[in-house]
Amino acid sequence: MKLSFPPDDASEAGPWRNSRLYEAFPVVLPVVSYLILLWCCVAYYLVYMVGKDDIEAIMAMMRSLGSMTGVDPYSEPQWKFLTSCFIHDPFSMMHILFNMMWLIQLGPLMERGLGSLKTVLFVVAVGFVSSSVATAIEGPGVGMSGVVYALCGFMWTAWPRWTGFLEKFNGQTVKLLIFWQLICFVLTFMDYMNIGNVAHISGMVYGALIGKWACVGNEHGKGWMAATVGFTLFGVACAFKPLSAWF
Repeated sequence: MKLSFPPDDASEAGPWRNSRLYEAFPVVLPVVSYLILLWCCVAYYLVYMVGKDDIEAIMAMMRSLGSMTGVDPYSEPQWKFLTSCFIHDPFSMMHILFNMMWLIQLGPLMERGLGSLKTVLFVVAVGFVSSSVATAIEGPGVGMSGVVYALCGFMWTAWPRWTGFLEKFNGQTVKLLIFWQLICFVLTFMDYMNIGNVAHISGMVYGALIGKWACVGNEHGKGWMAATVGFTLFGVACAFKPLSAWF
């Protein structure tokens, strides 16, 4: 598949890649996106108010809100692979600010285009899968970045069908998030920050697979359907044991 970026101008939607002409999404209240934003901010505030001096109390509060233990995440209930996405590092304000900034830009756009119910299903699927894959490969983490990158991946491949994404999403958006990922690799390599790079990449790949399948449809997208189902099964398998235990 040729890798191409969405156009930077919505007026280019028609001639580019045989997509439809630009059609603006209806203006609706993005309830799901706002509720996720509220949940993440409240959870961050509750953890932050514990104070930075008592690490054990902080970890206990984070676990009570849905994050996994860093000692043995596979001793925890599997649903925590999803709920850990809504918890953020209390020692890094940039962590939650970055994720919420992109959530508030891409979440309402997704909800206006696909509807609230499909947005919930998407967030649940990509949150669980990106978190479980990241945990299986690099260990447990927290944060919405896997979901944010999945939203980007979906819009990247699905925009020719939902041209309304081009209202606030274009090629520069994709390039910016890819550039930030390169910076994340450098920061991780230098041990400056502990970043869930696998969650970012797996989220974007999974979102892109779903988007491509949704864009071409079931009749012409059997291969993309199979790839999406395969990645989903891989994510579910990762929720039960780390990748190192597979061999």
